[in-house]
Amino acid sequence: MGVQILRRKSRGQALVEFALVSPLLLMITFVTVDFGRLVYAFTAISSAAREGARIVALDSQNQTDCLALRRMEQVGQGFPLTVDPNSLVGNTDPNNPSPPLQPSTPPPGKGYIYIWPAVATAAPPDQGTNCDGAQCGGSQVVKHVAVSIIYNFVPLTPLPSQITTGFQIKTVSVTEVEY
Repeated sequence: MGVQILRRKSRGQALVEFALVSPLLLMITFVTVDFGRLVYAFTAISSAAREGARIVALDSQNQTDCLALRRMEQVGQGFPLTVDPNSLVGNTDPNNPSPPLQPSTPPPGKGYIYIWPAVATAAPPDQGTNCDGAQCGGSQVVKHVAVSIIYNFVPLTPLPSQITTGFQIKTVSVTEVEY
């Protein structure tokens, strides 16, 4: 009879210990998954920026941003990337922005592509024909191009997602123009 009482106490103690430790283990698991998602997002965004800079640097692409924008949206691997509203002709270097034209902050879960020097204009002549609504236009002569992508990453873990609206992932790729 004394052995049965000890077994019941032992089972109850194990249940209480599990109840105390399980939230910590679940939180560690969720944070690990979010960290993996963050690394994957950074890798995909960086790859899209490199690919976009390579395309923009080609001499055949110095009159339009259309191909580069489409390619970066494809290479972004499911992360919603769109052209930054401030990425227009006359914009500023993303590494040294000056007001009023500087990279915009994207909403949570989205990313903005900022091309410098942008060949997009506010009223592009080829809008709707080559870009399906993206802003495009003519370019000036430059030696280097830069593509910056800012993505607002939102964690899935309950506690960090309630504390913050997201973490900004910013990557810049600079390439020499190939004439």
